[in-house]
Amino acid sequence: ISQLLEFARPMTVQLKPISLDNFIQRSIKMVERQAKDKGIRIVTRYSPEVGNILIDPDLINQVLLNLYLNSFDAMEGGGTLSVTVISHDKKRVRIEISDTGRGMGKGDIEKIFDPYFTTKPSGTGLGLAIVHRIVEAHRGEIRVKSREGQGTTVTIILPLLSRETDNIRSEDLEK
Repeated sequence: ISQLLEFARPMTVQLKPISLDNFIQRSIKMVERQAKDKGIRIVTRYSPEVGNILIDPDLINQVLLNLYLNSFDAMEGGGTLSVTVISHDKKRVRIEISDTGRGMGKGDIEKIFDPYFTTKPSGTGLGLAIVHRIVEAHRGEIRVKSREGQGTTVTIILPLLSRETDNIRSEDLEK
């Protein structure tokens, strides 16, 4: 019920300048114990040219945690979760979250951001729909590549927002 209510309510984005590599490290710390218990190794890679980014830390943390936990579910027998942060171009940053899990077929990939679509017996199908909304509210993109039996990579591309250069305010991003 809480996920349904969250999905239905208007989204307000509260932008703050954040050191992206430190932010990612903190988000990983939140799931390290769970990863260890499941036999999952976490590998990170940060590009030095990516510095601060203007994001809503609570919302982007929700995105990352959802993606990490989905990856953990896909790696039932253990595996590797890789988180890479690199410059996409001069105005955008790319965050890639890859796992060595079971992967997905093309039919599932096309529907994973649809509300109520789930492949999990106890899933609501709202987690990735909410993730998609959050990324879009940040004027970003989210892409998924997956092959059955070979894992999945979720790529989030976010603008390196600057209030000075882009005249973007939190109110402008409300959805």
